Amino acid sequence: MKDRYKNYFKEHYKSAFSARDILTYQKWFCVQYRFIKSKIKPARDILEIGSGLGGFYSLLPKESQKKYVGLELDADSVCFANAYFKSEVFLNTSLEEFEPKSQFGVVCAFEVLEHLDNPIFGIQKIATLLEKKGVFIGTSPYPYKKNVVADKTHTFVLHPENWKQLFLNNGFTSVEIFPMSFLPSLWRMHRNLNIRLPFYVPFTHCVSTCLLVAKK
Repeated sequence: MKDRYKNYFKEHYKSAFSARDILTYQKWFCVQYRFIKSKIKPARDILEIGSGLGGFYSLLPKESQKKYVGLELDADSVCFANAYFKSEVFLNTSLEEFEPKSQFGVVCAFEVLEHLDNPIFGIQKIATLLEKKGVFIGTSPYPYKKNVVADKTHTFVLHPENWKQLFLNNGFTSVEIFPMSFLPSLWRMHRNLNIRLPFYVPFTHCVSTCLLVAKK
């Protein structure tokens, strides 16, 4: 599976592996982060699946950064993130291979679920990684055709209700769903223009994704 993501950020996102990439992520994710940060309590250990260049990590308060582990299949991204943040918290390993010594209070996966080869196994593994009453927080694109074909590594671009049922059937007690749509032309100019639209939009130049908050 790692071979599929070799040079992924360089080829798919045209990443230059620089501070500008982190800033772009922060602009894109700032509204989602404001929406979810109340779910991440500082005392809880955090695992991120698909940590990329470390954009989400860069938004976390220092206390939470100390309790963070990130998994990423693109080896170049892992090298960049560890060097940029002067850390060793980013690991070049898959969800399937990861075997931690203890469980986490929060598991995050932003725009990752649709990449899983076996989403049922992936969700079951996430459940085992979470401590009792732990929380999964993640996003996945709404299943418009534009989102299915946007990335050749997409394997399961499912409807939010499908994701909800999969989580409920595989170790979780409750799931909340929140539509998250944005206009890229606006947030690229300034993060304050990044306004969340609470519904799904089929237009080509609009990002439409779903935020899931699943409790174990």
